Amino acid sequence: MDSDTNENYRCLIKHYQHKIGQLPSVAKHAEMVASNKLQAIKNEIGNINSAKLALQEQARKVRKLVRDTNKDELLIEEIGNAIRQGTFVKASNPVVLPDINSDKDADLIVCLSDIHYGAHVDIPENYYDTKVVARLMDLYAEKVIKLIDETGAQSVDIVNLGDIVEHAYMRNQNLYDSEETLSEQIVNVTRLIIEFIQRIRNHAEIITYRGIAGNHDRMQGDKNSNLNADHAVNISNRIIQMWIEVTGSDVQFVETDSYFAEIMLRGYHFAFVHGDRDNLSNKNTLAKVSENHDRHYDAVIGGHVHKFSMLEVGNNRYQVTFGSFKGMDDYSKRLGVSSSRSQGVVIVNDRGFEIRKIGLQ
Repeated sequence: MDSDTNENYRCLIKHYQHKIGQLPSVAKHAEMVASNKLQAIKNEIGNINSAKLALQEQARKVRKLVRDTNKDELLIEEIGNAIRQGTFVKASNPVVLPDINSDKDADLIVCLSDIHYGAHVDIPENYYDTKVVARLMDLYAEKVIKLIDETGAQSVDIVNLGDIVEHAYMRNQNLYDSEETLSEQIVNVTRLIIEFIQRIRNHAEIITYRGIAGNHDRMQGDKNSNLNADHAVNISNRIIQMWIEVTGSDVQFVETDSYFAEIMLRGYHFAFVHGDRDNLSNKNTLAKVSENHDRHYDAVIGGHVHKFSMLEVGNNRYQVTFGSFKGMDDYSKRLGVSSSRSQGVVIVNDRGFEIRKIGLQ
């Protein structure tokens, strides 16, 4: 018999429970009923609150998406205006023949590291602004051209190691130490990079260009909340690609990962990172990078720390950091870190490779 459907059976059970003293009193029964209803009410309120919180979170995400979309549209419009207002060098593809009377033969990798265009530094030890950037880019191009003549290089791979802009939103310090808006920084530094590329192309037959991002290039300060391709170098790369296509340049643009690039020359393999995600002072970084990319690299090269260093971590295998255009600023001065302005190149021939610091004083 079922006590839920048979009243006589249910009464018999209650009579037996009362007889053995297990039937709750009226007060106790009322308390149990009230307790169950109260718990039911609490559960329902909890469900309502959870649903309300979920809706609030969804609404917050939608509002953030709208804000970010508006910011992106504004940035795109500002970049478009900056491009229209700027002037870009015209492409030239001269035939550069090797010297048949010379036995010199090499390939060059030329790195651009930590330009920090838009930064303004005015301390006793260093002065830096956008005009200084242009002068230093010209000086670096002259030294690379001299190196091309010295080595007989016919091909030059240009690798941008990131932090092309100072960025106005990274730290509060940047708000006061930036000369231009982010869109102006991106367009104007790209114009200088294109001029640098063209100057090198005038003296070497084969030129490639690739660029990866640094921490200052991220559109947001928090690296954990940023999309992988949401950075200033991605926009700069697209502008350079557009310049190549529109002007008919024969410079080859090479697509890479946002934060990693690699080059193989004459049997040697080189990996390139910015350095904020890969600690190049840790002697195990080359091994880790080689394992992650399933390749034996002879050197991993980055920037980020604004100074030249070379650590040998194996038989003719190196971890290298190149310097910066920017040099010392108030931030690095407070940290007690200082170094001279410099960049770096890799000279590769059939006998081996040489990693060389290029001073920019």
